[in-house]
Amino acid sequence: MSTPRLSPTRSQANAALVVGTVALLMLGLQPILLGELVAQKLITLEGVGVVAMGEIICVGLGAILGDSVLPLTRMRGITVLAALAVAALDLLTMTLNGDVSYVSVRALCGLAEGVLVWVATCSIVRRASPERLASIFLVAQTLAQAAVAAVLALFVIPHGGWQAGFAVLAGLSFMMVFVARGLCPVFAPLVETGSTRPPFAAATVLTFLVVFLQMGATGSLWAYLDPLGRSAGFDAESVQMLISLVLLMQVIGGSVAGIVVRKGNAVAILVACSLLQAGVALAIYAIGGPAMTRFAVLCAAFGFVWLFLMPFHIRLAFQADPAGRVAVLVPALQLLGVAFGPLLASFFVNGDDAKPVPVVCASFAIGAVCLLLFGRKRFAKTATKGDAAANVNVDKFCGKVVLIVGASSGMGRVLALRLAAAGALLAVTARRQERLTALQAEIERHGGSCLALAADAQNSAAAEQVVAACVERYGRIDLVMLNAGGAPALDMRKMTANQVNDYMRSNYDVVVNYLFPVLQRMARQGGGMVAHTNSLAGFLGVPLQGPYSAAKAATRLLIDTCRIEFAQYGIKFVTVYPGFVATEKTAEDGMPAPLEISEECAVDHILYALRRERSDYLFPFVMRWLIRLALVLPKAITNRILAGEMPPLPPLESTCESNAGSNSNNKTVASISE
Repeated sequence: MSTPRLSPTRSQANAALVVGTVALLMLGLQPILLGELVAQKLITLEGVGVVAMGEIICVGLGAILGDSVLPLTRMRGITVLAALAVAALDLLTMTLNGDVSYVSVRALCGLAEGVLVWVATCSIVRRASPERLASIFLVAQTLAQAAVAAVLALFVIPHGGWQAGFAVLAGLSFMMVFVARGLCPVFAPLVETGSTRPPFAAATVLTFLVVFLQMGATGSLWAYLDPLGRSAGFDAESVQMLISLVLLMQVIGGSVAGIVVRKGNAVAILVACSLLQAGVALAIYAIGGPAMTRFAVLCAAFGFVWLFLMPFHIRLAFQADPAGRVAVLVPALQLLGVAFGPLLASFFVNGDDAKPVPVVCASFAIGAVCLLLFGRKRFAKTATKGDAAANVNVDKFCGKVVLIVGASSGMGRVLALRLAAAGALLAVTARRQERLTALQAEIERHGGSCLALAADAQNSAAAEQVVAACVERYGRIDLVMLNAGGAPALDMRKMTANQVNDYMRSNYDVVVNYLFPVLQRMARQGGGMVAHTNSLAGFLGVPLQGPYSAAKAATRLLIDTCRIEFAQYGIKFVTVYPGFVATEKTAEDGMPAPLEISEECAVDHILYALRRERSDYLFPFVMRWLIRLALVLPKAITNRILAGEMPPLPPLESTCESNAGSNSNNKTVASISE
């Protein structure tokens, strides 16, 4: 049986996007295929709306049912059965006649399509950047619908009739049987308890209502764009061009959202989107006669905001529930909203007069604004409960597998506790088993998940075993924090070559030994993040830190090269460069420590760098600029300033160390990566 995964690989996520895109093809092809059925008098004009809305509603219900009753341990099998069902029902559609039969069969097809949408959503919400992946999904399905619609209209239906159109849909659905082999077969629950139900809380309910109302506003105006366009002076051919313009703006809006979705305040952006929806709708309502240019501009704005706001629904859902259980249901609520909007608008339409529809659209949008403003504090509370790590966007780490090297004390231990509080699944390693056991107990006492693995970071075989054990437990590694290393004050005038090599290895080998097994794993799984705690001492030669500075400079250049060579695998690298940090080890290392900061403050900086995915992050602020200044000053000036920290010149004979002294020093080196 496959190991349950918390996150699919990149290729598995891509396969899921293909499945979801094919599942939603019919929704973009309804105007063509259902229009042909009306033209052939197989369904009535009144019945075509029921058929269309019935299928959309059932797609949403199918996604909800999938999340409620289907197991996460049979994803491939579920996809195969659902795809076969969709293909069979598409073929059955070719033999029907009458409103009732079409409504029934397309509704059943919608349920099966909804299950495929649920499969895609399960992968989206478990990836590292679900909001961005959602925007890619939205753009991909829009482009796919436009492309298939063009092929059907230009080639398939003119030569094979409407039946050939449904045959093409059936063929595409059948192909998903083979695509299913590329899906992640088994998913772990989004939370440790195994509960897949979203938490019943105010933020959850508000999220569902906001999504429903905003998509209701979108669906109501979109369904009646044709009659509204005609009243603004467009003819039948021009309306089709107008619809093409809206589709183009959807693609642009979704693409822009993919770039900016992780920036800014989700609630504020959704409020702005709803206000724009309401403004566009009321401006259309105010058009009293032919005004083609104004109407086209308003429709372009409408199309842009349509796909622009949808990825922010995913982000809002993660604020309501960082585990992702609310986000899984967002696509279903979006579909239900799109279907309900036209349904409600139809009660206000009188014959061919669609004038009241923009008012209905504006009402939906204003309702969403009111809910967002009412619930803004509740969304903020669910994002953080007063933890000092609130700056970290808990959804960034919730459910992610994090391996921390050098976690038994200092910044590594504080970071482990903070990430566990944010919902990360931890594997921690260092030399001292008793400290790791205590850390594991503390994390698990607060409901977290932690695997403690004692190992010597200077032993490459032991490091490989730690990486393998982490993957065996969790199925993948999303983030590794290489935090081992350190050194006391080291006067090279008193050291031998062996001692210098030992100290350099204790800060270089400990990185390499974990770095490459993790990189190999991340390359296979399709991505991940490597974070490394370097030092400001890695930028220039610091007195009493010669071997340490040299090792840190070497790892800096090694990581920089890895950024280039491993970029194609989707692996990101974050290097943090702390100044002086007050830890248990540095308390007695004999080094002067100007502008020293606490462990907690340092971890705040580290979490900020991880959240922002900063390639190189130097801190604290003053030390950052002092280092940058030192790098541009003439070396003679920099050396003179640094020489002021040097102790008096030692006697010449003190540089000759005995073998016993060397062995004693090696014991000190061995304890550095604890």
